[in-house]
Amino acid sequence: MATDLVMNVTQAEDLDYMVPEIWAAKTYQEAKAMMLWERYSGPEGSMMPVIKKTELLTNPGDTINIQQVRHLTGAGRSGTQRLKGYEEKLVDRQVVLQPDWKRHAVADTVRTDKRITDRFRSLSQSALSYWMAVTMDTSLWTAARQTGNVGFEASAINDVFGGDATTVDTLDSSDTFSVAVIRKAATKLQALNATKIRTPDMPAGAGYYICFIHPFQAYSLKGDSEWINRYSYAGPAYPDNPLFTGALGEVDGVIILESTQCSTYWNANSPSIRYAQAIMLAAECLARGQEEEIVWSEQIDDYDFEHGIGVRAAWEDKVLSSEAIMHIYTAAIDPSV
Repeated sequence: MATDLVMNVTQAEDLDYMVPEIWAAKTYQEAKAMMLWERYSGPEGSMMPVIKKTELLTNPGDTINIQQVRHLTGAGRSGTQRLKGYEEKLVDRQVVLQPDWKRHAVADTVRTDKRITDRFRSLSQSALSYWMAVTMDTSLWTAARQTGNVGFEASAINDVFGGDATTVDTLDSSDTFSVAVIRKAATKLQALNATKIRTPDMPAGAGYYICFIHPFQAYSLKGDSEWINRYSYAGPAYPDNPLFTGALGEVDGVIILESTQCSTYWNANSPSIRYAQAIMLAAECLARGQEEEIVWSEQIDDYDFEHGIGVRAAWEDKVLSSEAIMHIYTAAIDPSV
């Protein structure tokens, strides 16, 4: 007697283990796409502003040490002068990164027959991707904005002020953001031998600093006569280069970008003036040490009644070189006032 064959049907639970992996990849890609700093990041030697150190993704440990040997500054010896006893010591300096986890989650109460639908996962994926992107971007902004002794040099980040101001408390309403202050900050970076940012498609010798400015600073810049004269007829430089994505323009080798992450404050002048902190960056000025990439996880609890979805990543961001960052303080004039 012939045996009836029964179709071997794949059940939802047979594929359930694949779902977290699929959504983890979607969360990771969507978060990366939303991160502003992602396009300015690369490995050591990439000449990007943010250096990503990922050794802990594949190797044991909880600390990343980035070391640098300072350039020799001694004059050396000439002719037949004795060299022994005149050797110069190598000076080693380092930045230590100790990644830590940042986590978040959402939860819902659903019945078992609804828990494998895409709706809750889709809403969670969007919300958690956005949260992680903002959290990771804000972490780098916090590093770039800090003012203490940091980086290889263990020194304070240099300041430049708008107009004739010399401190934030001497800023007045006339000390606005301008082409002149861009040029002043870039000159100081060049004097510190800060390496310019470049991408592989740029011709030999090309390179740029990047300057993030507050929208109120951008408003003043667009009213600056020198800026107007420069951009009345000028075309964009390297329009397909990611460094120029969203840029307002370029001034003497400085790409200008607008961001609300450039903080504003009120000074102690009389009358008190709102001012903003713009940030100009050179190559390899910030570092991100990553121990774990973005991970998506799901949890079913309380007899399959509660469904939780979480996301996590482990990293730390620090200033790598204080001499490769310039803070620019100018009046931030609200155009609506």
